[in-house]
Amino acid sequence: MPALFFHHATAGWLALLGLVVPLAIYLWNRRPGRVVQVGSVRWLEAAANRRLRSIKPEQLLLLLLRAAILSLLALVVAEPVQQLALPPRHGQALLSEAATPAQLAAVRPVLDSLRRQGYQLRRLGQAVSAPQSWATVGLGEPGEAADTTQTSSLPLTACATSFNLWSAVRQAADSLPNRPFVVLAPLTLDAFSGTRPALPAQVRWVPLPTPDSAAWPVAAWRPQPDSLVLLLAHGSENGVSFRRVRRSWPAASGPIAGLGTDVEAAFDAARGEFTTPTSSNSRQPLPLLTKPIRLAVSYDAAHAPSARVLGAALRAAGSVLPLSPRLTLSSAVPSPADSLDWLFWLREAPVPAEWAGQVAAGLHIWQEAPNRSPALAGSFGITGNAAPVQLQRLDTSKQKSAVVAWPLATGGPLLSTRTRGTGAWYRLHTRLDPTWSSLADSPELPALLLPLLLPASPPIPTPDPRAMPISQLQGRPEVAPVTGGPATSAPIRNLAPWAAAAAGVLFALERLLAARRLGQKAA
Repeated sequence: MPALFFHHATAGWLALLGLVVPLAIYLWNRRPGRVVQVGSVRWLEAAANRRLRSIKPEQLLLLLLRAAILSLLALVVAEPVQQLALPPRHGQALLSEAATPAQLAAVRPVLDSLRRQGYQLRRLGQAVSAPQSWATVGLGEPGEAADTTQTSSLPLTACATSFNLWSAVRQAADSLPNRPFVVLAPLTLDAFSGTRPALPAQVRWVPLPTPDSAAWPVAAWRPQPDSLVLLLAHGSENGVSFRRVRRSWPAASGPIAGLGTDVEAAFDAARGEFTTPTSSNSRQPLPLLTKPIRLAVSYDAAHAPSARVLGAALRAAGSVLPLSPRLTLSSAVPSPADSLDWLFWLREAPVPAEWAGQVAAGLHIWQEAPNRSPALAGSFGITGNAAPVQLQRLDTSKQKSAVVAWPLATGGPLLSTRTRGTGAWYRLHTRLDPTWSSLADSPELPALLLPLLLPASPPIPTPDPRAMPISQLQGRPEVAPVTGGPATSAPIRNLAPWAAAAAGVLFALERLLAARRLGQKAA
């Protein structure tokens, strides 16, 4: 039964005391009786009977009407509200749009269990769909047909270039609060980007079976006019390894043969570029390099620990490239005559104007946080690592028109970049110094630097079949608070307007009866 509450119960009880007024008027507002001289008791008894009959029923009815009006007005002052029953909150089964029939067959017992528990089925992709019939996955009731008309969806705020499970599930949780979720999707590293957002505790992850490994092209090189080298990545649950495949430079457009099963790269002679297919049936260009990358790290005494870590990470990242980078690590300032692709400026002094002017022509400049950076702690989650990178000092200053390249757990930048012409400025908002951050101890640091060193980073993340560690999906303390529980989110109905309307109707009736009584007296 719906509960009834009063916002101002005390004021209502005090207003109810007004019932004493009409009752007192009814009992004590009597005109003094007239003295009638009679010669016999017989006439006195008749006069008394007439006085008793003068108390007509309409007076009692008026009293009751006036008492009801005051009671209703007291109820309006108390502001009564009725708490209605909560609508049923169905659990949500979020099934990836990329699920294949073979993957559905592997989790069919789970889907059937969710259906029996009353879960609603929704498709999870670039948008979260409206509830769909379980018949769409072959689990409807007998005789139930698949419903193919439910196409409305909730738009996502995820990055438009790729499907991100973090953002998709967060959007679904925000749009459908206080509901349990079961996410059925391939839980591989390429389905997650950035750091994990705060998710409700009711989210449960069910992985769909995926291939044990995958291979994909990463970049292409032309070390000689008639020679082609492709860098292929091979990913499995144990990690990602790289191998080089040498081929003759293709004479015409077409696919490159001999790359292995399910590995495809094609040459476009008109554009002079290599492309690889994406999951959206489009093609993306591969970075093409014709000469070794030239890198220079210039540092002062304050940045010497960072320079050692950066030099080791750059050597590790360059070891997988067919053309090994030419790296110079020195405490001296490089000469402007040096033709560089990257300048890692690890100094407190500003970048010389002669180097800054070369950014528009294709130079990339890397800087890290200055000495004045505060001791502000933070964390940076690297996809595939159970433990996030801990940061002891952060540079919180913001750069105009800067884009976040490596986001912190709070959404702020760890690495930001500003593009100018064909070059870019990179700022690391901490240092690789072990006293500033634990990036120096992260084995993923070379892998983070490798995409930056390529001539052009792929616009769409490459496939990575490694399974996302379950520790990053469940059991993390940063959980989004559940807002609007059943006690506060239940719908309510305000009864004060109804009480006021009833009081108005009774008042009109009371006036009608009072006028009728006065008319009878006048007659």
